[in-house]
Amino acid sequence: MLQHEETEKTTMKVPPAYINANYIRQALECNMYYDKPVNVLECIFQCITEEDSKNRSDIYRAHVQFEEYRSGHPEIYNTTLIVKDVIRDAATKATTNELVMFQHVLPSMKRILSGISDYRYGTDNYVPKKRGLKLFADCLFCERGKREIFVMEDLQALDYGPLEPRYGLDLENSKLVMSKLADLHAASMRYMKEFPNMVATLQPSPLSNGISPTSRQAVTAFEGMRTAIKMVEQWAGFDGISASMRIWMENFNERLTQVLRSRLCRFNVINHGELCTKNILIRLGVQDSSDPNIVIVPKDAVFLDFQSSFVGSCGYDLNVFLYTSVSVEVLKLHRQELLRHYYDRLKETLKGLKFQEPELPTWQTLLDEVYDLEFIGYYALLCLLPLSCMDGVASTEGRERQHKLMYENQRVQEMLRYGLTRLAQLGVLDCITSETDYPPS
Repeated sequence: MLQHEETEKTTMKVPPAYINANYIRQALECNMYYDKPVNVLECIFQCITEEDSKNRSDIYRAHVQFEEYRSGHPEIYNTTLIVKDVIRDAATKATTNELVMFQHVLPSMKRILSGISDYRYGTDNYVPKKRGLKLFADCLFCERGKREIFVMEDLQALDYGPLEPRYGLDLENSKLVMSKLADLHAASMRYMKEFPNMVATLQPSPLSNGISPTSRQAVTAFEGMRTAIKMVEQWAGFDGISASMRIWMENFNERLTQVLRSRLCRFNVINHGELCTKNILIRLGVQDSSDPNIVIVPKDAVFLDFQSSFVGSCGYDLNVFLYTSVSVEVLKLHRQELLRHYYDRLKETLKGLKFQEPELPTWQTLLDEVYDLEFIGYYALLCLLPLSCMDGVASTEGRERQHKLMYENQRVQEMLRYGLTRLAQLGVLDCITSETDYPPS
């Protein structure tokens, strides 16, 4: 599916007093690209997140005009930056790995991948930015203290745009994202070899101890599950599946904890942690061809929001992506092909990073990792997919009404019918089956 054709939604929300022109000046001066004193001439903030209790951050686009002196003369520049102001969960007081990801892990991964010349990572000096590859937005400045703030480059200025979540990705876009995910995971494996002490400081998955019942996430997750169960109970042929869903809701945290035990992983990567369409941007371009007809194709994909990153099985990211972002039609026909595409790219990248053959995971190992974490696919279906597809659900609606509208979404219903049937057939839900279960998918 091509990029969203609508203009980006904005709100009238203004940033807090501590996010101002002076803060942007400090961020610019801390950034390696602007190593001289900076004078901000104009700075206009625009909120690009909807006012919603489900948001984990307030995000602003800053339109900045600034000057710096070079060779004794002022030079004026215009740029846009993204400012992410993280909303702390007062109930859990939890911290994430996002700060260390942007301060050390992601820049190191960029350096690691730049060693593979054919991949065009980190080649800003001799390849235009709009032709080079990226995994993430470069971070100019970040801090964690009384507040947690990130100032990043604006990927929109490099022609990256959001995906349309209503239909799921087609095969071409899905393969592109799988390739980039393989690069992220491969680079993380090299990073873990180079910096074992740093890796040891990373927090486990935010779900490793289940979902805290007092957290903001619990309200969305468990109320969403109840809404989904009520809906599935009305579907013909889903009696046993809905009964199993009720059982697993009562034992959800126990199962999450069991599935995410890192000692069970056959090989570890640093997971993105929430690889849904809302956290993926695509850059389109003209197909490289001698064909005189202009064909627009996806050229690159980048990942946003590393708040949920952690060390664990690659099966986590793969299940979340497949169950939230790929169209039902592509999953039915090409699921194995997508996994094979990821695996081939992972091996290729690992070999480019000088991994020896005995160090490479086998195809069967990958399949085992994905199967062992299929329950994460269940979590993604019920909790992450509806949030990704909630475009158009007004934040002013009552909470119960919001959930109802989210689960009545056509794509959500199609994916639930496909995904729940598949999970039941695999035995992942340990379903209480009836003779009418397993309707055709």
